[in-house]
Amino acid sequence: MDSKVKYSATLLAIFTVLYFGIALMVSATFKDTAATVIAGAPLAIWGGLVVIITGVVFTRLYLKKMDNEENA
Repeated sequence: MDSKVKYSATLLAIFTVLYFGIALMVSATFKDTAATVIAGAPLAIWGGLVVIITGVVFTRLYLKKMDNEENA
């Protein structure tokens, strides 16, 4: 398998698990867990921030790798 595809699939798999894990946490079934206050904010807020930050970091990592491979 091409290294670009493997790298992309790995990042996508990690992000997908994280995203759906947080989405499951904020569902009605786990509302008490999502409402747990950590450092002054509900866990659901922290989870959402983690998903956003992870998405930005993964996008940056992907673009950097693609740029490095293009210039090599």
